[in-house]
Amino acid sequence: MYWKMILVITCAGILGACASAQEEDDLPRIVKQDSAIEEQARTNAALYNQTPARMYKTKKLPSVNYEFDSVRPPEQAYELLDKVALVMNEHEQIHLIMEGHADIVGSDEYNYWISGARAAALKSYLVSRGIAADRIRIHAYGKERPITLDTSSAGRRANRRVEMSFTNRNWKSIF
Repeated sequence: MYWKMILVITCAGILGACASAQEEDDLPRIVKQDSAIEEQARTNAALYNQTPARMYKTKKLPSVNYEFDSVRPPEQAYELLDKVALVMNEHEQIHLIMEGHADIVGSDEYNYWISGARAAALKSYLVSRGIAADRIRIHAYGKERPITLDTSSAGRRANRRVEMSFTNRNWKSIF
């Protein structure tokens, strides 16, 4: 009788250990987010809040992130674009380079098109604010230059962006 009780307790312990190990495997694992996504968010937050004077001095602009399958600029982009227009209207020698990017969803052709269309939408808004169209250059990269290889929704959203930078280049001497 004593040995039967020890055998039952041992079997119960072994089964319990197997069950708890199995339950642990069924739990969703928390995946650490790519640090590039967090860095982009921190940088964008700081750059969105800068003054036009600081924007001109540093020549650093935040990227504009887009919703999936959208070419319409997000609402917060308009305040940024108004600051960019102010800087460009005050400083005639400044030009703007816009680089459109896309996530991995879709064909290469579609991603080239949408990345260019996103940059063109921002350019159109700046032109409506009095900036000469020939002072803005657009480059569409599609999904060629991701900032992260993270395929989560946050990673794909980080890759759907238009990056902008001021330059003092004279277009006629370059293009």
